[in-house]
Amino acid sequence: MQRAALLLVLVTLAGCAQYDAERQANLEAAARERAAADDANCRASGLQPGTPPYDDCRRRLQNQHARQTHRQLDLADQMLNAHKLGPIGQ
Repeated sequence: MQRAALLLVLVTLAGCAQYDAERQANLEAAARERAAADDANCRASGLQPGTPPYDDCRRRLQNQHARQTHRQLDLADQMLNAHKLGPIGQ
């Protein structure tokens, strides 16, 4: 019985480790795709990498992404904590 429990724990831990590795790989791929899209966006405006206007364009897009992420996190926080506010209308 102990061996079965130990095996179950090991399989669960292996699954968690695999999930974390896949999640990290997905996050890295998404970051690369976003960077490529931002680069293409700035280049489409006629800007050249290594120039101050290009750097400003990339920084502006990075700030937009950060604001969007912040808004999403705020919304998730509001949804998770909505029960603390009580029923609507009271």
